[in-house]
Amino acid sequence: MLFGNSDDKRFVLGYDLGDKVSQISFLGSDADMPETLSVLAGAELYNIPTVLCKRKDVNQWYFGKEAVRHIEDDDVIPVYNLVSAARDGKPVTVGDSEYDPTALLTLFVKRSLSLLAMELTLEKVEAIMFTTRLLDNRMVQVLNAVTSTLELKTRNIFYQSHEESFFNYMLFQPEELMHHTIVACDYDLDMLNIYEMSLNHNTTPIVATIENTEYSDLKLGREGFPKDATLFHRTCDRLDDEFQSIMQKVCESKTISTVFLLGDGFKEKWAKRSIEYLCRIGRVFQGNNLFSKGATIAARERIHPSKETPKYVFLGEDKLKSNIGIELLKCGNEVYHALLDAGVNWYEAQSSMDVIIDPSGTLEIEITPLTGKSPRIVKLFLDGLEDRPKGVTRLRVSLKMSSVTEVDIKVQDMGFGELFPSTGKVWEQTIDLM
Repeated sequence: MLFGNSDDKRFVLGYDLGDKVSQISFLGSDADMPETLSVLAGAELYNIPTVLCKRKDVNQWYFGKEAVRHIEDDDVIPVYNLVSAARDGKPVTVGDSEYDPTALLTLFVKRSLSLLAMELTLEKVEAIMFTTRLLDNRMVQVLNAVTSTLELKTRNIFYQSHEESFFNYMLFQPEELMHHTIVACDYDLDMLNIYEMSLNHNTTPIVATIENTEYSDLKLGREGFPKDATLFHRTCDRLDDEFQSIMQKVCESKTISTVFLLGDGFKEKWAKRSIEYLCRIGRVFQGNNLFSKGATIAARERIHPSKETPKYVFLGEDKLKSNIGIELLKCGNEVYHALLDAGVNWYEAQSSMDVIIDPSGTLEIEITPLTGKSPRIVKLFLDGLEDRPKGVTRLRVSLKMSSVTEVDIKVQDMGFGELFPSTGKVWEQTIDLM
C-alpha cells in the first residue's frame, strides 16, 4: 500500500514507549509492512532500554544501551522508570539535584529518535503514533508535554494504547487468523499481560474488543533468570507450569485461532510444555515488536485510510462506544448526520456544525451504542430561544468529550444575517453515555 509521492519517499513511525524498554518501527511510502529499528546494524535487537544516567559530578547524560553499559561500570547515577515517574509528576532526585520527570522522559525520547538517522531523517516523517501500555488522561497530558517540547517536523502526532496497536497489527494479518479469539501474551520477566481480542461478526462494522488481564505469577524481578544452572532449570520449570496453568484458564470454553508470545520474558525458550499445549488449540507466533508495528500501521491509517479500516471498529477502554448524530431535513427528506463516530479516542472526539432548526426550541440528539444497548434520543430544551419565522433559526452545535462516558454539548445562537442578529445565547448540557 503506497502513500505520498513515490518520487519523494516519506515515512510514518510507531513508537512503543515502555517503562523498561521502548521500540521504534517505521514504514516507508514504498512498502506494505513496517520494519523495526535495530539498535545494532544487521541484528534484530529492537529494544531500547528506557533508562537514562548522568555522570557523577558532570552534567553529561547517556540513554538506552549506552546508559546500561555505564551503569554496569558504576561510574554514573541511573534513572529508571521514566514513564512512571512522568506520570507521577514528582521531581526526580539525581545526585544532589532535582529534575522534572517529564523533561527526563523528553530527553530519552529525543535521544532515541536520533537513532533513526541510520534509516531516515525526521524531516521525511509524515506521522508518529506513540503507544503505551496504559493510556489514560494523565498519560495523554504527559505525552502532550513531551511531544510539544520535541519540535517535531510533523503535526500528525497521535497516541493509542497497546490494545489498539494489537488491533491495528491484526488488521493486516491473513484473514484466517481473524476468525476466532486472538490472544497476545506480553511478558517482561516482571508482569504478564494477556490481551484477548474478540470480534463480533454480527455487527456492521465488525466490532473488536480486547480484554487485558495482568498476572504477577511469573515475576522474576530485575535480576532475571538465575546464573546457576540448577536454579535456572528449576526456574524454567516453574514458569512453564505457571504459564500453562494460566493459559488453560484463559483458553477454556473459547475457540482460539492465534496466540502471540511477546516480550523478552520468552527469550529463554522455557515455555516448552505451554507451547505444546497452545499449538494444539491454535497457531502460535513468537516475537517482541508487535505493538510498535501496530502503532506504525495505525499512523498510516490515520493519514491515508485503507479499505480495511471501515470493515472494523475497535471499542477499547478509551473509545467512544456510541454513534452520536442528529436528523436533519435535506431536500425535503430527513437524513441522519453524524456528529461523533464510535471508535474514536474520547480525548480526540470533538465536532462542530451549524444547523437550521424549527422554532420549537428542542434539539434531538441520537445516541446509538455499538455495545448492544438500545438506541435513545436525548432532548436538549433551548429555553428562551428567540421566536423567529421558520428557516431562520441558525444554531452552532459543538460536541466535546470530557471523559469516555460524558459528552459536553454547547449550542450557540448564531443569528441569521442582518435581519435576525445573534442574541448571544448559549445552552450547555452534558450527556451521560452509560
